[in-house]
Formats: sequence, structure tokens, C-alpha cells
Amino acid sequence: MSDLEKDPNNPVRENGASDDNSEKASFESVDPAFEPVDLDKEGIAPEAEVPSEPAANTPSASGAKASVIVPWVVAVIAVIALAVVLIRQNDDGGGNLKGAVGTLNGKDITKSEFYTVMYDQVGKDQAGSMLDNYMTLKLIDGEAEKAGLTKAAAEEAVAQEVVKIKAQFNFATDADFENALSSSGTTLETYKKNQILPQVELRAIFEKKLAPKEEDLKAYYDANKATFDTPEQVRASHILLATKAEAEAVLKDLKGGADFATVAKEKSTDTGSQANGGDLGFFGKGVMNEQFETAAFKLKKDEMSGVVESPNGFHIILVTDRKEAVTSTYDSVKDKVKAAYLDEKVNEGASEWIETAKKEAGYENLLTKKEEPAASPASSTAPAASGAASPSATSAASPSAGASK
Repeated sequence: MSDLEKDPNNPVRENGASDDNSEKASFESVDPAFEPVDLDKEGIAPEAEVPSEPAANTPSASGAKASVIVPWVVAVIAVIALAVVLIRQNDDGGGNLKGAVGTLNGKDITKSEFYTVMYDQVGKDQAGSMLDNYMTLKLIDGEAEKAGLTKAAAEEAVAQEVVKIKAQFNFATDADFENALSSSGTTLETYKKNQILPQVELRAIFEKKLAPKEEDLKAYYDANKATFDTPEQVRASHILLATKAEAEAVLKDLKGGADFATVAKEKSTDTGSQANGGDLGFFGKGVMNEQFETAAFKLKKDEMSGVVESPNGFHIILVTDRKEAVTSTYDSVKDKVKAAYLDEKVNEGASEWIETAKKEAGYENLLTKKEEPAASPASSTAPAASGAASPSATSAASPSAGASK
């Protein structure tokens, strides 16, 4: 994916908000043990691969990576318990911990043996955190089922969210999306299960809990109307060169009839968009660096720029499509309004709800449970039965104790 970004002194939208104005607000974690997946904004640009590190000549203008948290997300589990993963991968159907996860010198390394070693290595606190993450997901899953969310409905909702993210960030395929997730250390299936699904489930839980009325949703829409409007967008391709002389030579070839996409694949130094013929997909204002954005939004559809200098180098820009700004109506975005309303309520109340639900479900994490201190002999023995009271206790108990000495 292209690394084209704004100048570091003019950063991407506050909190890393995306182009989809209907989903600007990012959500904090509902639990300290949860952490969000950072979809690196340098890596999230349209229809291209995510480089593991920006190449020296890529058009990245951001000096530091700008993390983007998909706004409807609650949070992804920081560390999925390796034991659970291995159980699923190697389960013999009966949950047999004697099953092998490896062999050495003809002898099996059993699950039980490995889990014991793993537990010793990560420590009780980390293992307790892993267990808490797992149990919290189980809790949410069970409560969502009680709220009436069926497995089929949950799967459909998750699939719709994936489509929404892909459109929001102009991912052409699941493979492109997976590349971006991979750069953040996760996979599409893990992301669906541990990040998207809990949010879908929490929406269902809070919808039943709050039962929002039409007037509630309309009031929310009226208060946040601008976030549901679609801003003006352009779709552009570009060719990035290191020097002005190179850019002018390429521009001359293009004016002479050379194919833009072919030249971009051959000569552009933006490794993110190069393979796609320089295509950057649709983007709104506030995404690219100022010089690039100003030039792109001045162009008409199918119009090509001259040489445009930016902090990234020298660009030649071709606008291939445009979308005019669209003012929303409540009826046209009703589903988005409801989802955004519930997401806000989840963000505000999920932590408290989870703690309450844990108590009601009899939650007990034995790995994090603190052992009560053993009673001392003195405290466990009644004063009358004590054969030897301390001097201070004796003095306190007998007013004449001091006078008898």
C-alpha cells in the first residue's frame, strides 16, 4: 500500500480518524487487558501491499507512524493464550492433554508438559491476564446469545463489517486486507473473531439493554449529522520520482502518449502504489500531504498535473474519478446511525457492564486470586486460652499490673 501521507507538521485527522466520516470516533479499550490492533496508516492506502518498512524513496511524509483504530472496534486481545490455540490445533477430540505437540529423540512432548513450561515462562500474572481475556470473551459470547444474537446473524454482521473496512480503506481484496493486518501481527480470521465479533456481540447486548427508540436515534443523528455526510473525494494515480529532472522527462513521455499505468509500474518510486499503476484509490481532504492534495483536488476527471513537488519527492498526478460531497438524510443512513449510537454506548458503558456481568456469572480467575494470609497463632488463640500473654497485653488488661512491680 502506498505510504503517501500528510506532512508530519500537518498530521492526519485527529485520533487517526478515517475518510469515512460516519465512523470518526475511535473507541477506547473496554478492559485494561485488551489492546487495539493498530492498522498502520502508512500501510493503509488503497489497493496495494503493505511494505514491512517504508522504502527510502517512498512518498511517506509522516515521520512517525499514525495508528488507525477502526472506530467500531472495542479492542483486540493483546495476547491470545497460546495454550488455547494449541488445543484447537492439536485437539484429539477428547481434550487429551497427553496428546503430542512435538517429538524429540523419538519421545513425545505432550501438551501438558508444554503448557507447564509455558506457564512457568510467562508467569502467573501474564497467564492470569490471558485467562481473563479468554473468560471475558466467553462471557460476552454467552450474554450476546442470551440477547438473541444467533450464530448466523453474528457471522453476517462480521462479514458486513469486513466489507465496510475494506471499502473504507479501499482494499480491493481480502488478501490486501490480510497484508495490512499481518503488518500489525494478526490475521484476518483472528481479527474477525477477537476484535470484530466482540463488538458485534456487545452491540446486540446493549441494544437489548437500552432498547433505543426512534427518537433516541434521530436525536443522535441530529447531534452528529456532519459525521454521516460524505465529503468530496477524488481517485488519483501518481508517479513519484526522486528528482525534478526525472519527473519532467517522464511528464514529457506521458504527454507524448505513453500509458500512465505502464510508466508508473516501470518508474515510480512509490513501492506501495507502483504495482497498481500508481492508483491510490479514493481519498478525501486531510489525508495526503498538503502539496499533493491541493494539486489533486484542482484537477478534473481524466486530467493530469504537471510536476508537483512535495516532501516525498516529485509527483505527476492523474485524477481518474471524482465523487461530489453528499449530504445525508436520517433515512439514508439509519442503519449507520443505530450502529454508531450503540457503539458510543458500548464505549461509555462496557467496562462497567463487564464487571457487573462477571459478578452475576460468578466469575473467578483462580490465577489472579490473591491468597488470604494464614492466621497467626496469636490471632487464632483466644486471650483466655493463652498461656503467655505479651507484657503489653498484660498491662492493658490489668490496671494493677504496673503497681505490683
